[in-house]
Amino acid sequence: VARMGSEIFASVLEKLSTDPQQALQPYSALLVAFSGVLALTIATFLTRPSTSSPRRKDGANGAPFTWRQIDDDVKDTKQVGPPSDHDEGFHVPFEAERLASADMEERSLSFYELMNMRRSLRFFSNDPIPDKVLETCLLTAGTAPSGAHKQPWTFCIVRDITLRKKIRELVEKEEKINYDRRMRKTWVDDVSTLTGKGADARLYKDGAPKKPYLTDAPALVLVMKQSYGLDSEGKRTDNYYVQESCGIATGMLIAALQNVGLATLTSTPMGAGSAICEMLKRPKNEKVFLLLPIGFPAKDATVPYRTKRTLRKAEADLIATY
Repeated sequence: VARMGSEIFASVLEKLSTDPQQALQPYSALLVAFSGVLALTIATFLTRPSTSSPRRKDGANGAPFTWRQIDDDVKDTKQVGPPSDHDEGFHVPFEAERLASADMEERSLSFYELMNMRRSLRFFSNDPIPDKVLETCLLTAGTAPSGAHKQPWTFCIVRDITLRKKIRELVEKEEKINYDRRMRKTWVDDVSTLTGKGADARLYKDGAPKKPYLTDAPALVLVMKQSYGLDSEGKRTDNYYVQESCGIATGMLIAALQNVGLATLTSTPMGAGSAICEMLKRPKNEKVFLLLPIGFPAKDATVPYRTKRTLRKAEADLIATY
């Protein structure tokens, strides 16, 4: 409609400059005025910022609403001026903008549908991940809550193919021992269609599980858990709820990856953690929590078939309300 009005208005103006009488013959003066006003009004409406999903007041891009601490109100009796490390932990006002109920419902459903598409992938394309995308997803993981706000994690990105081959060799060696004697038969049976005899043939060869995803994916992220902290002088400090904190951060990473169309798989180090830490020269307070190959699904990727009943737990079994 806006384009039609604009075209009518432009046509009339052009004819008015050459032959006013002919110009006004097919159109009334009222239509000329209306078409111009209509085009201007619609163009203004389409280009103005949305009021239902406002941008953050501090200018951050993409945020649909404002949730932030008010730094300008940080003050105590000992200091006057802008916030600094001296104010760490001092309570300040928190600004929280509410979404409309309809927007909340729409966003909750949209996010659920996005995450419900997620599958654990074991076959990856070696196509590179666009610059900074993975790093930004890891920054998202770093926003996770943690015990006493200790943030007991480090995310190591391994892109070097030589290192990834060495990690794969270490993990596959340990995995064969797991299958042969460490793990219960029930465990071996339960993962049979994932990585065992019942899986895609590329995942089980010569009587042992294989992990091609550790070298096929363009990036391998090691989630490192810090059993304790180290201060600036190298002295040991306490961390709390390390397992839970790293688990939450990993979950947020998986959601961030799904949001940008990248696949991953949560894989345990299978007893190879110490050797991996030594290879990468990681600090003594770190251990491998999880390995996550990350990239685009391969064109010939497969996943275990799941029915709607088995893919996700039914809502009645998932949620208990009191």
